[in-house]
Parts: sequence; C-alpha cells; structure tokens
Amino acid sequence: MRLRALASCAPVIFTLKRMNRYVAASITAVAAAAIGFFIHVGSQSWVRSWVSAHMQGREVIPSWDVRYVALLTSVETGLGLVVLYALIRPALPGKSSFSRGLLLGILMLAVMGRLFRQPVMNLVIGNPLPVVAVQDGISWVLWTSMAIVVAAVYDVLSPEGAP
Repeated sequence: MRLRALASCAPVIFTLKRMNRYVAASITAVAAAAIGFFIHVGSQSWVRSWVSAHMQGREVIPSWDVRYVALLTSVETGLGLVVLYALIRPALPGKSSFSRGLLLGILMLAVMGRLFRQPVMNLVIGNPLPVVAVQDGISWVLWTSMAIVVAAVYDVLSPEGAP
C-alpha cells in the first residue's frame, strides 16, 4: 500500500527534477516577490502607527555627527559588494572590469527593486517625471559607480587566476 502511494509521487518528483531552469527561476522569483510583497503591505499600517506613537514629542535633526557615522558604517556596504563580486566574478559574462562592474551594479539595483520597480511606483503615486528621474537617477549613479569601483579595484588587486 505504501509502495503504491510512493510510486504515484514518482512522476511528480521526476518532472520537478527535469523542470526547465527558466521556469524554475520564474516560479522561484514569483514566490520570493509574493512573500516580500505580503510582508511589506501587511506591515505598513501597524508599523506606521507604532513608529508614530513612539516618536511623539521627539524631533530628529540631522547633524554632521550623523554623517560621520554614516561614512564609517558605509564600509559595510562596500565589504558586502566586494564579497558578492568575489563570489560571482567567475560567472559574469563581461571581460573588462567596467562591464562586470556595470552588470554588478544593475544586479544590485534589481535586487533592491530600484532598477525598474521604484521608478514605476514613484510615477504611480504621482511624482512628476523630472522628480522621479532625479531621485532614482541618484540611486542608479550611486550603485553602478560603487560596483564599477569594486570591480576595477578588486580586479587589479586580485587578478583572475591568482591564488
């Protein structure tokens, strides 16, 4: 009896193992996007009210002290980019540091939803096109510049094929 039940699952398991990688990647992307969307949308109302309640009577004032902390902690982002680049460099199709860095920057923007999603959402909520171009253009310049610098410096300091 149990063998028959197990045997009936075999075609499904076999089919999943042979699934086209593009179909598998698409299903995985939709699943990841769905969970992120539901957590984001589901948390917005209570997070806003919670933050509002905890911030009553407080004023946040930017100062140069904050910028110094931002400068020091930005090394975390650089380190993350270096580790990511070191891991994916062999798989990147470009031959030059510039092209691999540009691709890394585009991947980072896409992972964060800043390549296409954020500009579209900014337009949908009513921001004028020039505002969207400036706001999102800064992100594009920032992340692609950082990624190109990471690729260029890392490739010079650690050439491919070096131990």
